[in-house]
Amino acid sequence: MAEAHEKYQQTGPKVKPRQKEELVYTWPFLVSIEAIMAITAILAFALMATFIDAPLLDLANPDKTPNPAKAPWYFLGLQELLLHMDPALAGVIVPGACLVLLATIPYIDRDRRGTGIWFSTKKGLPITVFSAIYTAVIEIALVLVDEVVRVPGMPEGSYRISATVTYLLEQTGLPTSAVSWVGSIFIPLVLMIGIPWVLAVIVRRRWQANTREVMIALYTFFFTSFIVLSGIGTFFRGESMHLVWPWELQPPH
Repeated sequence: MAEAHEKYQQTGPKVKPRQKEELVYTWPFLVSIEAIMAITAILAFALMATFIDAPLLDLANPDKTPNPAKAPWYFLGLQELLLHMDPALAGVIVPGACLVLLATIPYIDRDRRGTGIWFSTKKGLPITVFSAIYTAVIEIALVLVDEVVRVPGMPEGSYRISATVTYLLEQTGLPTSAVSWVGSIFIPLVLMIGIPWVLAVIVRRRWQANTREVMIALYTFFFTSFIVLSGIGTFFRGESMHLVWPWELQPPH
């Protein structure tokens, strides 16, 4: 028995001795970095408060709604969506679905390799950059198209794709409920599902991406969408929520 065990040790698979893990202590390494960042943030906010004027407006008047009436910055992305689709879809279904999908990522990608590493793999960075550019270009283009497209004969002020589709379908004699559903719900759903699906297909074929890398692409799509839509709502939506250049923005009145 002893001879067999010794022979197995000589001819069997070699097991590397476990290397000692390098420990990084919270104090002083992590705490010192966090303290420096906190002090830097406080100084930055203090300088902004000193040199950037942020005057308060008049007291709220329930008889007069300010124009434009913008949501807080963290809801500006949703407010931008409200301009392009059904309110229930933009305000409830889409954000709820996004939260559910984000929560399911750890259950879809169960591979622990690359955990804690920026972009996880060598292909992660180019996939992230491509996904961000892809998302930004398409969403900016859709916003611009939705702002300017108008079929001759439509009521003045109707500039939305949904309004255009609704107007065209109304000419066919379809029921009003069906026409409204197609314009404000069906088409936005097709775009919101189709655009990330195409992104996932491109990433799969271009980089032979695994599940982790596809999740990186889709998360980048979500994050870039939030940034782009919030940026448009902040810097490019003026009176009556029309697109304007940032230097043309006027205070709410």
